[in-house]
Amino acid sequence: MTVAVIGLGLIGGSLCLQLKHHQLAQKLIGVDTNELHQQQAIQHGLV
Repeated sequence: MTVAVIGLGLIGGSLCLQLKHHQLAQKLIGVDTNELHQQQAIQHGLV
């Protein structure tokens, strides 16, 4: 399943982390207007 997360701050980032940890999504797409949040999510392997 592909999951899109809008907002990669604390809540969106935590959601991505749990989806990956429990293998509930084969593909994660993350969107955020804050470029720093985007870069941090990529660096931590969340999206």
